[in-house]
Amino acid sequence: MDAEPRNPADFLIMIVDDEADVRLLVDFNIKKEGFKTITAVNGLDALAKMEPNAPNLIILDLMMPSQSGYEFLRAMQAAGHGSVPVFIATARSLDSSTIEVIRQESNVVEFFTKPFNWPLFVGAIHKHLKTARQSPRAKLRGGEEWEKP
Repeated sequence: MDAEPRNPADFLIMIVDDEADVRLLVDFNIKKEGFKTITAVNGLDALAKMEPNAPNLIILDLMMPSQSGYEFLRAMQAAGHGSVPVFIATARSLDSSTIEVIRQESNVVEFFTKPFNWPLFVGAIHKHLKTARQSPRAKLRGGEEWEKP
């Protein structure tokens, strides 16, 4: 028998992106699904925020100033956070060999190209965290009714 799906409100997702518009859009869409969020403007900011707020999942832009997403991945692993699943999000067109190298990092679980296909993106978050999506009827009523994944 499958375990009951978990409530998204019990999970913290960190959004790491240097573009304010992207951070706000991702933050809005994830909160709409019921998750708690924290944002960071680059890898250094994210590392500083991880100690008091260890996230359950990280959405990480690859191309950022101060510390790239790949450098952040390595620093995060060195700091003992290598088990936190990471979704890579990039607007940059990368060749398949570069994508494959990044996917081989132990905690990289998904790779998305911006702009996102939102239903697929939030569906992947629910899948990885084994959470339930709020039912459309409950969203309209502002309730706590959840669908099974």
